[in-house]
Amino acid sequence: MNSFRHQTTQRLVLLSMFIAIIIVQSLAPFLGYMTIGVVSITLIQLTVAISAILLGNRAGLMTGFVWGLLSFIRSWTSPSSPLEVLMFHNPFIAILPRVLVGLLAGIAYNMVSKRKNDILAASVSGLVASVTNTVLVLGLSAFFFIGLHTTMGTVSGTQWIWILLGIAGNNGLFEGIFSFVVTPIIVTPLLKSSHLKHLLQGD
Repeated sequence: MNSFRHQTTQRLVLLSMFIAIIIVQSLAPFLGYMTIGVVSITLIQLTVAISAILLGNRAGLMTGFVWGLLSFIRSWTSPSSPLEVLMFHNPFIAILPRVLVGLLAGIAYNMVSKRKNDILAASVSGLVASVTNTVLVLGLSAFFFIGLHTTMGTVSGTQWIWILLGIAGNNGLFEGIFSFVVTPIIVTPLLKSSHLKHLLQGD
């Protein structure tokens, strides 16, 4: 029993560390987003995916929720652009996709790791996290923009759709490739760590 409680405590500490990293990434945008030329790559979904890979689906749900909640709060307190206000003032757009990022990244890792090696499973998990975030955030934004006939200045809801498609094509592709490549580079040494093995994958 003491051993179980000790392990549970250690897992909670690890989860708290992931949440702390996401808070820092959200407060310091250069840590949560990487800009290369005209391409902006979100990095926070990597943290969420890694937490789901190491600690399981429930951890992914929790870290994803924290990311979404921080996106929602930031859109009201210190938005970086008018588009962020337009999108993330809506809690469905800000929170729901990020929760599903953590859940689906964990599910993808578990499914692939049973059939293939951990490296490929981590790559697929990172890719799923990136695609889920891009598709759901932009898809829900498009749905609400058209449904609510959203306008900003002279830009109509329909015109916003083309802007969102441009974002998906410009950033989404590079973000997916980046996540596919980088996730296993970070995760593999952690999975092999003798200090962490007894704590990993709780569900």
